[in-house]
Amino acid sequence: MKSKKPLSFVPGIFGIIVTSIMLLIFGTALILSVIEKGNVASIEIIKALFNWYDNPTGFFLTYIIGYSIVWWKPLWGSLIIMLSSLLVAVININNLGFIIFAIPTFLVGFFYIESWYILRKKNKKISK
Repeated sequence: MKSKKPLSFVPGIFGIIVTSIMLLIFGTALILSVIEKGNVASIEIIKALFNWYDNPTGFFLTYIIGYSIVWWKPLWGSLIIMLSSLLVAVININNLGFIIFAIPTFLVGFFYIESWYILRKKNKKISK
């Protein structure tokens, strides 16, 4: 029997996997930085929010904010994730490390926006 929702679980599973990897890599680095440097690290983190060149902190925090929003407002959260992924890829075009993280995060946003669109389309058919 063919499922009527073939891709309904993909955004959640893929998003949780990518977010877990990001939290393990960048979240751990941020926590260790705060533990080692104390208040100086919080000042550096605030500065890093606006400097995305060769610094993943701003991208990581923007992704986490977008991923948090995606659970309540899928369209807006997806747009935040996709735009931040494109922005970090363009700013760091010569740095393969950033591109490697920008692709899966962009896909997370894309899958959520696709899921949102399919659900919206389905709800319009039901209401007619």
